[in-house]
Amino acid sequence: MSKRSKKIWAVVGVFLLLLLIAASYFYLSHKYMKDDDLEYDDNAMTGILPGVDIDERRKELQEIVDRNMIAFSVNTSPVFLNGTSKGNLLIENPGNNEKLLKASITIDKTEEEVYASKYLKPGTYIENAKLDKVLKKGRYNATVHISAYDEETAEYIGQTGAQIVLTVQN
Repeated sequence: MSKRSKKIWAVVGVFLLLLLIAASYFYLSHKYMKDDDLEYDDNAMTGILPGVDIDERRKELQEIVDRNMIAFSVNTSPVFLNGTSKGNLLIENPGNNEKLLKASITIDKTEEEVYASKYLKPGTYIENAKLDKVLKKGRYNATVHISAYDEETAEYIGQTGAQIVLTVQN
């Protein structure tokens, strides 16, 4: 290869490198910088609407949060002496919850439901209970699914859950 060909290839290489850098910058800047697409209303003002009582607004927002939040308590490591004995589930519907709760426990690996409670009123709890399915000796990663219902109408509100480990000793 002659000196002239080497220079031409070097110039072409530098040009391609610059083109690659420019294309990368263009791609990344458009992919991650979407704020350029936002158009803010020039007529919008900062602050709270005139005449709005801030304390009343906070109270309203807190009521919305309270209505949609599901409070519960559960033992994350219940122990059962054997597959047919009671275990310390310790599922609680706190008194300030103002919702009916139902709990179900499923084994993560098989998705098999091994326990289902009936409705728990606010301020009640299940201390010990037998599983609905007999489990062999071992430790089981499971999920407690807590479903919430309106206290007055029993209308479904939503669901939350927690990871637990069930232990069957014998």
